[in-house]
Amino acid sequence: MNQRKYSFEDTDSLELTLLRPWSFLAPSDSKSDGMEQPLIADAAKESHSSLVRHRSLTTPRQQFEAEPTIRPPGWWNDQMLFDRSLRSMAMLMTLYASILTIICIAFFKDFVQRGNPNSTSVGQHKGKSCKSLRNIDIVIQLVINIAATTILGMSNTYQQLVTSLSMGDIRWALLKFGDCRVGTNSPSTINRKQNGKRWAWLAWLLLVSTSVPIHFFANSVIGPSVFLIPPRDIAYKPIDDARDWKYPPDSGHYNNGFRDEACWVLFQTGSYTPLQNIDQSDLNEMRTAMQYTHVDVFYPEADCSPYVNHSSPAELAKEMSNNSRLSSQRGNCSAEDVTCTYSEPSSQQCRLSIRMSAAFLLTACLVIKAIYMLTVNYQGRRRKKTQCLTFGDVIVASSMDPTLIIKGECMVNGGEAYRHSTDHKCHKHCSAETPSVSGDELGHCQKCSKHNEINRAANLPQPCIATKYKKSLISNLGSTALRQMIILSLSSAALLGVSLVLAFFFGAAATGYKYNCANPTGAGLPAANTDYEKCMKGRSAFLAKQFGSFGGFESAAAIGDLDFDRASSEVAAFAISNGAQLLYSLLYLLLVYNVTLVSMEYDWGQLEKQRGRLRCTLVRGKEFDQSYLLQLPKVILFPIMGFSSLMHWLLGQAISTKELIISGKDVNGVRWERSGYSVIYGVYAIWLATILMVAMTGACYWAFSYTREGFIPQMYGSIRVCCAATTELDNYTDEGIQWGDLGTGERFRHAGLSADTVKAIVPAELYSGTKYHDMESSRTLKPLKLD
Repeated sequence: MNQRKYSFEDTDSLELTLLRPWSFLAPSDSKSDGMEQPLIADAAKESHSSLVRHRSLTTPRQQFEAEPTIRPPGWWNDQMLFDRSLRSMAMLMTLYASILTIICIAFFKDFVQRGNPNSTSVGQHKGKSCKSLRNIDIVIQLVINIAATTILGMSNTYQQLVTSLSMGDIRWALLKFGDCRVGTNSPSTINRKQNGKRWAWLAWLLLVSTSVPIHFFANSVIGPSVFLIPPRDIAYKPIDDARDWKYPPDSGHYNNGFRDEACWVLFQTGSYTPLQNIDQSDLNEMRTAMQYTHVDVFYPEADCSPYVNHSSPAELAKEMSNNSRLSSQRGNCSAEDVTCTYSEPSSQQCRLSIRMSAAFLLTACLVIKAIYMLTVNYQGRRRKKTQCLTFGDVIVASSMDPTLIIKGECMVNGGEAYRHSTDHKCHKHCSAETPSVSGDELGHCQKCSKHNEINRAANLPQPCIATKYKKSLISNLGSTALRQMIILSLSSAALLGVSLVLAFFFGAAATGYKYNCANPTGAGLPAANTDYEKCMKGRSAFLAKQFGSFGGFESAAAIGDLDFDRASSEVAAFAISNGAQLLYSLLYLLLVYNVTLVSMEYDWGQLEKQRGRLRCTLVRGKEFDQSYLLQLPKVILFPIMGFSSLMHWLLGQAISTKELIISGKDVNGVRWERSGYSVIYGVYAIWLATILMVAMTGACYWAFSYTREGFIPQMYGSIRVCCAATTELDNYTDEGIQWGDLGTGERFRHAGLSADTVKAIVPAELYSGTKYHDMESSRTLKPLKLD
């Protein structure tokens, strides 16, 4: 029989780089690192498509003849798809970090010279039409959410590099823990590593800690703000009693209420400058007043004439700081004696604002991520690869290293119990002659666990009956699936409950529209709304005024206002605007985790039906597939990412905050600003987000209930199942490999992966090991040594 000669790619080991990306600071000698690396097959030199070779099951398993080859130089053209993907992610992350850095530098001067020290929002001092910024705001928020989704995906990829086991860790994980998952971003896998746990945890925490702020501040870093400018055309009109003077309601003027703090300051300083804390009543007055450009100040001539323009804003601010409030009395003139009437309406102005606190934090996170990714890629050169990221990598590693093969378990499903051996050191408790009921191999005391040495990869035969029936994913995940189901169910139920409540009030308002807006006078309708102005624009506008529509900036309804000029209000606004997206990001990770397991199980099950090439990141050549990165194919990954971006955007539209900025100049030309946030929502956006959330929950439940039929054991990322299928795998072909019946051994039939022709599984037969492997199990194999 012709033995094929294999060549292996001598690439950098990413393991040291991923765990300690700053290791380039220490000197190293790549020629004498003391590592005995297995050679990874490079089938580019020779093709082999013969599928008719069929050797005896009692023939000793042959080893590969390998020749190490040095990886071709270059950064892109000669690289594997996996390496090009990693470098693309590093470059894209660097682009994101550069864009935010440029924004921070461009607006840093405005941030230092901002008029309101209690706010970090900066932008142009002149506003634009709010309608003109509406479409710009939609595009910006959509782009930001797409970028945030890609950042989450790229970060998860690098986290998976950190959490994945190396070839040297597989043997340790099998001996110590019995099994481990491959192909998922699970931090618990770090504890299954033999070496480098501390650095792996540090790297994982670094990536996670720089990802959370991105989802907490992404939707708040840039966006439009309502820009209110005080009236600048001021006229003082002395009269006998200002409290008795008001313009008629139909004259086009707005008459403010009494004790208006802004009007009182305007009377004394000649500029519309609010000084004290703005409460809800003052805010409503100011919002209405700043829709006009002209103001008439009426005051009693006898009592208040001496105090017209007699103070400066600085003097009043000093008085307020000393007395905790601004005095409402000046001699015989009080704030109640002064009234302001506004006229000449102006359109509402808006501006695009940069929230510098969010921009600084996001820039720092993205810079850290970009530096980490660039360092990983730079240090990943000229090292052999050892990270097993796909189940194909585990199969290749197991076929190359005999110590990784699990013998006698070819039909054991992932997650099921497996046999192990226990070496016990006898001590004073071992005098009992009665065999212990616990344990599989010992005949006496096993209660003192510190005297036991357990080998969970003992290669003991475990025959199983060949059956096509398999368990679902939820049965394989156990308590993990239960926690995911509870989180998903509670989130969907909460969102659905809010939607139903809003639908009830929305329907009631829609039903009452015809009743409340029957006619301008409301004649004959005792409960009719006589304020017919709200009804003039139609039912849609009437309902949008109360409930909003698609949310966002210009089509949302207000819930309430946060305190003005407080840093805590800005933080609360960020939390309100991004809290839902942060929670959804966690649910999105659960969805990706479950879909990844289902995708792996589907690909694994296809190996029983037809020949297939393994998808690997360790090897290259015609025998192996590099069609896409990691576990999810493009037809699944791109729709999921698009769904996630849309869901993030809808949640940002459903409930968010709108910034209200009041800006002007005092009599000395010094610019001042006051700012606050209003909580807004859009009912249509909430309903659409609810529909997508329920659909996502249904997709997760489908993933939980996913099951397939077939004799090949279920895997769901189990390394043990992969290693148990490689007992006869000593070759790869251009057409791939296949799982099936490999013949009968001394006691049981055997099944597994093979590049040769395989037979159909015999139903209801016992499958375990072959004659050759029954003998092979007694051999002592030297374990693989890796740093």
